Amino acid sequence: MHARIYIRMEIKIDLTPDSRQDFINYLTKIDGSINSYSTIESYMTSINNIWKNYKELTPETSKQMLIRWNKNTKIRAVLNKLNQFFDYNNIDYLIKIPRSKRAPKKLPDILGREELRDLIKDIPKQARLIIECIFNIGAGLRISEVINLNWEDIDWRNWSQENKIIDVKIRNSKRGKDRIVPIPSFTAAELYEYAKDIDKINEDGYPYGGTIFDLGSKTFKQELKILDEKLWKYEYTRHAYHFIKYNLINRYFRKLTGRHITAHSLRHARASELYKLGVPITKIQQWLGHTDISTTMIYVHLGSSEDKKIMEEVGGV
Repeated sequence: MHARIYIRMEIKIDLTPDSRQDFINYLTKIDGSINSYSTIESYMTSINNIWKNYKELTPETSKQMLIRWNKNTKIRAVLNKLNQFFDYNNIDYLIKIPRSKRAPKKLPDILGREELRDLIKDIPKQARLIIECIFNIGAGLRISEVINLNWEDIDWRNWSQENKIIDVKIRNSKRGKDRIVPIPSFTAAELYEYAKDIDKINEDGYPYGGTIFDLGSKTFKQELKILDEKLWKYEYTRHAYHFIKYNLINRYFRKLTGRHITAHSLRHARASELYKLGVPITKIQQWLGHTDISTTMIYVHLGSSEDKKIMEEVGGV
C-alpha cells in the first residue's frame, strides 16, 4: 500500500475518507494481528465514530475521544493501532494514550446442555448445525471459526464405526494459529447427512467443496470478489458474522430466553461442562485455542452447588 500524503500542520492529521480507508486497509490486509471478526467489528465502531465526529486528529481531539468514549474499551486499542499505522507509513505523529485500569470482566450468562438442546430442536437445519458446531466441536468454536470451517478440515478418511471421534483442523484462528480438536461422532454424522443433502459428497464418498456453511457467498458483492478477492473475503466474513450473531444467536436465544446469550457464552458453557466431566484444564486450553491458561480459567464456571460439593470433598482439620 502506498501511503497518501497527509497534511500535518500544527501537530494535526486530517481525518479524510481516504485516510479512513487507508487505515482500514492497514488493519485488514497488513497488520495481521487481528483475526477475530468480533474484534474487527468493535474496532470498526470506534473507527466510524472517530471519522464521523472529528475532521482532524490533534492532541486536543485525542483527549476528547478518550473522555467521550471512556466506557468503550476499544477506543484505546484503535488509537494504539493508529500509532502503529502512522509508524508503518513513516508519518511523524504520535497519539499520547495514558494507561487505564481495566474494569473486571463480567461472567457471561451461560446455557446448560439441556436448555440449549431444547432451544435448537425446532429451528432450521443449517441454523441448528451451526449452533451445534459452535458448542460441540472441541471446547467450543468462535463464530469466525465456524464461518471458515471447510469440509476438508474434518478427517473423514479416519471416520468409521470403530473410530467415531475424529479430528478437525481449525485454521486461521485468533492470532492466526491453527489447532486440532475432536468432533463428536453424532455431530460428524449430522454434518455428513447435511453434505449429502446439499450434494457435497465426492466419488470417494467424502464430503468436499470448501466452506461447510454457505451464508450467501454466491451472491454477495460478486464485483468486489473479481476486483479484490482478499477484501471480498473480509467483507463476506463480516456479513456472515452478522448473520450468525443477529439472525441465529439473538433471534433464537436472546429473544426466546430474555437472557444475554452470545456465541462466547456457548464456549464458556462447553468449557465448564468439560471441566466438570474431568477433562484436564490444559486440554481445554488447547481445544479453546488459548495461549495463556489463565484465560481458560476464566471460562470455567462452577456454580454454588459445585462449590459446596468440592468443599465437602476437601474437608478440613
